Amino acid sequence: GLMTHKKMIYGGAAVFLLGLIIWAIVTVPETPSPDAPSGPRIMSYENNTIHEERDGRTVWTLTAKRVNVDIDTNDTTMQGIEGTFYSADGRTLALQADEGHMDSATRNIVLTGSIEATTSDGASLRAQELKWTSAEGVLTAEGDAEITRDDICATGDRIASTDEFQRFTITGNARVEKGGAK
Repeated sequence: GLMTHKKMIYGGAAVFLLGLIIWAIVTVPETPSPDAPSGPRIMSYENNTIHEERDGRTVWTLTAKRVNVDIDTNDTTMQGIEGTFYSADGRTLALQADEGHMDSATRNIVLTGSIEATTSDGASLRAQELKWTSAEGVLTAEGDAEITRDDICATGDRIASTDEFQRFTITGNARVEKGGAK
């Protein structure tokens, strides 16, 4: 009857809409306008840098090959990340990660995948996940976390620091080994 015919048309329209959304995400323009009526609610940028400042001081910068911003929540996901965290005393932590996510409300960042980080005072850091807790200014390396500095190698489930890993706390399977003089 008439009802099934209506359903068919509606189903076809839904499929068409989904196709439109996928197409719009793939072919998003360089300068997306958030108020485009029919477009998706994601803005994409290539090679974009985001950063946070506090009291006129840059706290961190992250450059990603691709950045997607959800217009409704403002949450940000990133792929192919290179970043730098700046401590108040001028030291820095440079990092690379495959993926990242920033919560717009808390400004917390979670970086994942092949994380490699080095500090300007010669420490290197590896972990499965690196979290930035904005409110406390804490960097936490999680999942097989390992820090090597001078002749010390520290490993644990979580290694947290408020000063770019000059001083840090280890929780879970904590082990600190001193090597010989280099």
